[in-house]
Order: sequence, then structure tokens, then C-alpha cells
Amino acid sequence: MRPAGFFTELSPGWGLPEDGSIKDAVRPTGEPDERNILEYLRNGTEIRSEMSAGPDVLDPEAPGMTGIGSLLTDGTWLWRQDLPHYPAKYHVSLPGEFLEHARSLKHTTPAVPESRLIEISTEDLGMDPG
Repeated sequence: MRPAGFFTELSPGWGLPEDGSIKDAVRPTGEPDERNILEYLRNGTEIRSEMSAGPDVLDPEAPGMTGIGSLLTDGTWLWRQDLPHYPAKYHVSLPGEFLEHARSLKHTTPAVPESRLIEISTEDLGMDPG
């Protein structure tokens, strides 16, 4: 499992490798296909759902966001449900390998079989299957 967008300031981070500070990833403009990348992220398969809420870490005065602890996947990559907010609002850059992956799939998020979701949950995230 490859994590994308688990920046230092975003919590919970699930103990996954971090992509550094989100402040360093802010860009003046987004990727040429940013809209398609955002749709790819939004259409991931939910692997963990939480009713948690938290702030926009780049603008604490902005309205809070819900589901920040929820996780989505495409079977290869894993990201937080709130991740699309940051490239949409601040053009936060994402790992180049993730972008290449999404582009190779023509920005169509694949369906993830239940067996793969269980594998990610138990083996990669250490969740109790019960």
C-alpha cells in the first residue's frame, strides 16, 4: 500500500510515512489535469469511515471539515478523505508517482474488491477484522 498526501500537519496519520509539511506543498497553480485528479481522489473506495471533524490546517479560520479520519483507496494507493480539499483550494502537490498512476488509469478510479480491502485493513493498517 502506498500512502499519498499524509502530510505532517494532518492528523490522524495512521502511522504511515509522511509527505513532509503541507505548507511546502502549496503551489500557485495546480496540475493541468487537477480537476481530473480531484475526481480520482473523490471516487476512491472507502476503507475506513470516521465521523471525525477538524480544521483546514492551512486556514484555521475556515469552516471545519468532517470525515478527516476516513480513508479511501484505489487498491494501490491510500489517502485521507479530506485530501482533495487541499489541491482544490491550495493546489497542494501530490506525489509524482501517484499522479502518474492516476493518469495511467485515465483518471478512472478502479473498483477495489472486498478481499483487497480486507488485506489493506488488516495487513497494511493493522485493523482488527472483527
